[in-house]
Amino acid sequence: MRKIAIFLMFFLFSAVVVSASPASVKIGNATITVGEHVNIPITIDADVEISCATIVVTYDGDIVRVVSVSGSDFDRIVCNNTLGKIKIVAFQTREKGLKEGIVANLYVEAKNEGYSPLNLKIETLKDNEGKKVPATALNGFISVSSPTASPTPSASPTSTSSPSDTGTTPTPSPSPTSPSPTPTPSSPAPTSPPSPSPATSPATTPALSPSPALTPAFSSPTPSLSPSLESREIIIQIENVTIEEGEYAEVPILITGDGVKYANLTLFVPPIVEIEEVYTGDYENLSYNISNGRIKMVAYTNKHLKGTVKLAEIKMKAIGRAHTAGELRLEVNEIRNGTQITIRNGQILIKERKKEELTLVILIAIMIMAIMIILLMMLWRKKSIKKGEK
Repeated sequence: MRKIAIFLMFFLFSAVVVSASPASVKIGNATITVGEHVNIPITIDADVEISCATIVVTYDGDIVRVVSVSGSDFDRIVCNNTLGKIKIVAFQTREKGLKEGIVANLYVEAKNEGYSPLNLKIETLKDNEGKKVPATALNGFISVSSPTASPTPSASPTSTSSPSDTGTTPTPSPSPTSPSPTPTPSSPAPTSPPSPSPATSPATTPALSPSPALTPAFSSPTPSLSPSLESREIIIQIENVTIEEGEYAEVPILITGDGVKYANLTLFVPPIVEIEEVYTGDYENLSYNISNGRIKMVAYTNKHLKGTVKLAEIKMKAIGRAHTAGELRLEVNEIRNGTQITIRNGQILIKERKKEELTLVILIAIMIMAIMIILLMMLWRKKSIKKGEK
């Protein structure tokens, strides 16, 4: 019975033990334009000394290309670099390993506009004794934008100089000079032939009619400019939320528009909440980086999204006191397929936690105490029976 009691107690207490990975490998993020280069580090942070690491990085070879690998804090580094995938092996030749540092620096070239995730796969991670160390991989991303071209030359072809064509109207003034030579023939007999000459003078008057014909030619370019002035409105918003003390809430970030394929945003949260997790929304690819009360997010999709869609969902925990409030502020770094952007920030309010009669912790404690009381009663009864037999 004593063994059973020990086993039950061990089983109950082991259920509340949470194990965490003693190491993590992280790759950085970057935002550049086509034709530029950037160094993206791969770093390691471990509780034990790491002597060897084998890491594979995969990416979109149509968007970027890894040119070279260098700058490791390990003694030796070997890599196999192919388009879209690179395998890195870093190891120590000395007895001591590294607890933290740079595994490698990827020198990346931006080829085409778009978005590429930087996915990490940890094949092996070993300590100084050659034992495997469990680790967590933290992926990154790289966003490539097209070089900004100044659209000012497109406005220069405006035909404002065309009104100068009105200067052509004086051209008919030379035409009256033509009838002036007609009186030169002084012979009276050919009086009848000069009669056709005045007929030629009205023929010259229609020559002025092309001047109104120039007006529609000038008005035609104006409607062609109007489509380029049309704007596409994009609304980006985060909803208001109310959380109880110590509780969690999932807050969506919404985008309303037509055909927004790429969005680069930053969300600033007040110190009364703590960011726990970021979940993917309607976009196929979402990468994020959480640091110092803000989340930088880059979302990209090949689909044509229309209407109101969910970019991401943020899981937050209320760590502030009751009756405190703060702003959930959005900042747009880059949005494509939209010229007019409206941002609607949200508010967060922490309210007093409802008093529950029995929480989960109290229930577990009661269960453990009940089991221990039952076991003690069984042991006491067994001993009393033995004493009665004697």
